[in-house]
Amino acid sequence: MTFPPGQVQEKQAGERGLLPPEDEVRRGLALGEFRAWFQPQLHLHSKAVTGVEALVRWEHPARGVLLPADFLGAVLAYDLIDQMFKQLLEQGLGLLGILRDQGVSLTLAFNLHASQLASPALVEHIRQALERHRFKGSTLTFELAENGILVCAPQTRENLLRLKLLGCGLSLDDFGLGFSSLKSLCQLPFNQIKLHGKFVQRLDRLRNRSMVAGTRALVRSLDMTLVIEGVSSPRVCAGLLELGCEVGQGYHLARPMTGRDLLQWLDKAVIAP
Repeated sequence: MTFPPGQVQEKQAGERGLLPPEDEVRRGLALGEFRAWFQPQLHLHSKAVTGVEALVRWEHPARGVLLPADFLGAVLAYDLIDQMFKQLLEQGLGLLGILRDQGVSLTLAFNLHASQLASPALVEHIRQALERHRFKGSTLTFELAENGILVCAPQTRENLLRLKLLGCGLSLDDFGLGFSSLKSLCQLPFNQIKLHGKFVQRLDRLRNRSMVAGTRALVRSLDMTLVIEGVSSPRVCAGLLELGCEVGQGYHLARPMTGRDLLQWLDKAVIAP
């Protein structure tokens, strides 16, 4: 398979079953091999860009570009998640700085693992990074997987509230895979839900259509925003528009790309106001 200039073939998840050794992961972090890649989120109708999600890739010198399924378990097992996150945050804010110089303003979303929210130092580090790069908190959104709030410890709740007070957006990711309650959604300061892509691949099925429609109704009743993941084809996009969905993310709209490729891609894109 050939790829357009500037794009790199990603290794498939599960190509290597064993966790990479700790010294290899530490070496990769020390050499800056863990890189932020970026996937835009778009209005389904106008295709205007509403934001960008930062995703991590390991640009391994021998194995190529690796997906999180190949290394995230190791990063967590070796307690290196904070170190990796700090590098990605710097890369992402640096890219936003380049866009700012070009007159482009975008929100950038980062994934947080539940274990990171147990750290009292998390929010202060984010605040200092924002200050160093001269951005407001509203520039960033932090995504937490739905199963990460099943047991919401006091420190987790406090960090979520502190991020909200900093002005950051909070998104409940992979919605529909966990068992979060309406009570949790009301008590925690999320302002966005991202519906997992498994529910949109077969919109001809009543159960899936009901899940999408029900989530949209829930989001509207809670005054939140909805992002649909897994928009993989024109047919899926059309089906979501029929159900009244507005914003999506997926390979049909835009694939994950390097920062350099994103800058080139945005040259031809329309940015939502």
